[in-house]
Amino acid sequence: MSVNGLAYHTVVNAMEAASGWTPQLRFRSAVLSSLDGHLPYERYYRAGHARRKANTGADAVERDVQDWLSIDLNPVVQIIRSQSNSSQVVRLFNTYNAMAKLGVRTVAAPQEGSSVMPPTINKRSRFTDLEDQEHCRLGTYLVLSSSIDIVSRNNKTQALPKIHSLSDIATNLGVAHSASAETATVFEMEGYISVSEVARKIGCHQRTLERRLQKEGLTAETIRTATRLNRATKRLRSDDSLTVIAIEEGFSDQAQMSRAFRQSCGMTPSSLRMSTELDF
Repeated sequence: MSVNGLAYHTVVNAMEAASGWTPQLRFRSAVLSSLDGHLPYERYYRAGHARRKANTGADAVERDVQDWLSIDLNPVVQIIRSQSNSSQVVRLFNTYNAMAKLGVRTVAAPQEGSSVMPPTINKRSRFTDLEDQEHCRLGTYLVLSSSIDIVSRNNKTQALPKIHSLSDIATNLGVAHSASAETATVFEMEGYISVSEVARKIGCHQRTLERRLQKEGLTAETIRTATRLNRATKRLRSDDSLTVIAIEEGFSDQAQMSRAFRQSCGMTPSSLRMSTELDF
């Protein structure tokens, strides 16, 4: 075993309860974690240990998990939230755990006889020398059970669940008029255009835009890549071939898009798409 495993960013942030983060920093986190949703397992371990020492209750952990989950743009979470029943959520959750390079891999099952009740965690396999903290186990479980709650609410509306965009999250966080959010909105609407053209549409010079983005901890290219991946994630629910999606969303080919998805969530777009097509 080694200590080089990874942990999912939402659980890490929830364990850290990153108080003091501004809405703009949270938006930055949403953008970056959409491109790579994993953080070092050591950070996950330390945060869980701190929660245990502080005697943090389950209710507080649940609030923090739901708070961070609400701004999660990572493809695997977006696709999980768009499933039609709890069994599909659990299967995709298990597929993700099997494919991503996690320090702890979790296997879950729906509660027997119900498609809406919370799942049960059957097994957690450790691939690191560090222990599996109790609060980290709770955080992982709450990501799954909260996702099932979201799917259950979606089903009641009988509407196709929305794949959230960067501009959606910026609006929810109250930072829609920041440089990074405005840049994301332009890329979402216009696709692959130059940074100078983005600046023109926003109403400033390119260097001014780049300075504003730098202050917010992002670059135009990072935002462009995040919006491209987000648009591709939305289209996994369509009948378009993966090759067509890759080319039309600005990837050089399907292989490049697959690498981007693997970096983002440890899964390929074909695996994610297959999970949306399976029923139980």
